[in-house]
Amino acid sequence: MVVKPARIAAVALISATTLGIAAPVASAQVEPNPMVAGQRVRISDDRQCAPAGAARAASTLFGSVVLRPGERGMAARARVAERATPGRYKVTIECAPGGARFTETVTVRGGRGEGVNTAQAAGGLALLVLAGGAAYGLRRGVIGRS
Repeated sequence: MVVKPARIAAVALISATTLGIAAPVASAQVEPNPMVAGQRVRISDDRQCAPAGAARAASTLFGSVVLRPGERGMAARARVAERATPGRYKVTIECAPGGARFTETVTVRGGRGEGVNTAQAAGGLALLVLAGGAAYGLRRGVIGRS
């Protein structure tokens, strides 16, 4: 009996797909992702730590935080470090001390998360003055022709 390579590949693909579907999907969830330095993020266990009753998230982005029970599983809020540089970082959730661990890789982009800097405020003010001046000029032109 000769076994064709196509049959072997098909059986391997079906087996891998079946195992992939049957395997539980567990991960840490961090939202939003991507994020920027200084931004507040929500960390969740994706309802994986409920049986343990406790969970903790850790990352170089925000240190270690305790997750509390909520309506969508164990969760917490944390602020990304102001000094975080753009790149990829790991966030690990551990269900109870020594329990199951789940890891998510998140991306930090350049820029700032919250607040307006002086240049942004000056630019916004300049646009507002230009828009007001244009409206005034148009109004004067319409009134002058009447």
